[in-house]
Amino acid sequence: MSKRLLVRFVSLFVVTTMLLASLAGAVVAQDEVVLTFGISRRVDTLDNTATAFSSVEVIVGHVFDTLVKQNPLGSFHPALATSWSVNDDATEYVFELRDDVTFHDGTPFNAEAVKYTFDRIVHPDTKSQMGFSFIGPYEESEVIDDHTIAVRFRAPNAAFLDGLSHPQLGPVSPTAVEALGADWGFSGIVGAGPFMFESYTPDTEVVLVKNPDYNWGDEAVFGITGPTALDRLIFKILTDPGTRLAALESGEVDMIDNLPGLDVARLQEDPSFVVSIYDQAGHGYSLMFNHQNSPTDELAVRKAIAMSVDLEIMQDIVYDGLGYKPCSALTASMVGWTDIFCHVNPYDPEAAGALLDEAGWAMNDETGIRERDGVPLVVRHFGADRPLGNATAQFLREDLGNVGIDFELNISDFSAYITNVVAGLHNTQQWWDTQTDPDGVFRTLFHSSNAGGGSNRNNYISDTMDNMIDAAVGISDQAARIAAYAEIQQILADEVVMMYLNDPVVTYAAIPAVQNVTILGGGFVPDFYSATMDG
Repeated sequence: MSKRLLVRFVSLFVVTTMLLASLAGAVVAQDEVVLTFGISRRVDTLDNTATAFSSVEVIVGHVFDTLVKQNPLGSFHPALATSWSVNDDATEYVFELRDDVTFHDGTPFNAEAVKYTFDRIVHPDTKSQMGFSFIGPYEESEVIDDHTIAVRFRAPNAAFLDGLSHPQLGPVSPTAVEALGADWGFSGIVGAGPFMFESYTPDTEVVLVKNPDYNWGDEAVFGITGPTALDRLIFKILTDPGTRLAALESGEVDMIDNLPGLDVARLQEDPSFVVSIYDQAGHGYSLMFNHQNSPTDELAVRKAIAMSVDLEIMQDIVYDGLGYKPCSALTASMVGWTDIFCHVNPYDPEAAGALLDEAGWAMNDETGIRERDGVPLVVRHFGADRPLGNATAQFLREDLGNVGIDFELNISDFSAYITNVVAGLHNTQQWWDTQTDPDGVFRTLFHSSNAGGGSNRNNYISDTMDNMIDAAVGISDQAARIAAYAEIQQILADEVVMMYLNDPVVTYAAIPAVQNVTILGGGFVPDFYSATMDG
């Protein structure tokens, strides 16, 4: 059979499988066990290797199984890989793979599929962001045999097992990717996980169905093996907090994330619901400074901004008392966290004003805005039109206005916002992310390879920082690695590369029938493979 005919055959197989699953679901709908989750963030693509949204991990982790599982943080368990070895400098990993796994399209999972996935992530056409960060300084994969693969790196990569535990590096079916072409990630995805893709309605919902052939679940992580107890898993995309909460209270959904802070206490006292709260791992709510645009290319301006915002009050007014005042790019639950930023840049509006005076930004008493050489001190902020982001921006505008900085708000729909900040038009933009290893945080936010349209929208370019990040990820001794990250945080604080606003908590609310959900990713990733609907 020619390659063209094979691709057509696989494409027909994939579409037919999805159609049959949909029809089967319609026939047995009354007997199905269905769990509906109200997710608070949008989807850019369901292509696990390309997505720029860490929140997509919550959805696609059910479709794409991973080589290893991680729970709790720092503890790794076999999954699609049964065992592995690492050389002394962490530049080569050799994995033994399961030999009894097939993708949802019926094609075999093997070393070639793993190599295809990793090579696809680093290919420029994929435009990978999260996956590209997780895979680190990838050089090549060598297929030793059908179920043995060696993965090599240009530099030490001690964080690779952490990256592998995320579905952004989960193996994809090569035949399905080729068959679906540009539709991959939108009208179809094919992995080897406990759920199969059924449908995606943009900005509305993603529907997954049980993979009845799944028999390689990790009992050490999930407490079960074999197929899931759920027949159907539906993700309702509900970005508005009030709408999301109303959907839970009306019974439209069974569980939600990001329970509005003002409603946490009320639902905790209501026996109709169960509230769960976790400290988020990774990187909290923050403000990126574009180092390539005036005036945020000036240290004095960045430092003055950092010292002009009352973070203590901000926690109550903007974040409803949930979470904590932040002091690092790492949240306090992460290995390697220090509070150095708070010591270097304490809240002190008078000192901030003095810094701006010294830098030549003099207050214009008529306008209340500082000027230098006739140019007003305007910081152009770009944000997506979302309730929390808008509240944050308004709070910043008020506090910065008190010291003579015009914090200009440019709020738009999400598509326009992304276009603008990727093009680098901003002085500031907000950021939030979840990670499970310090390298993911520092590489995503501060490494030069992610500047110029990538996840480093600080557009912070520093050979010194790049070398420090690359060196730290290769340190296998935990104490030495923590010390290296402390040095990185000292530089980030001294240069005020970005500003931190809130160390979040992750909140969930569910009806009591929802049982046995496994929470991965340092509190961020609810995994429904083990979930049941009791009662």
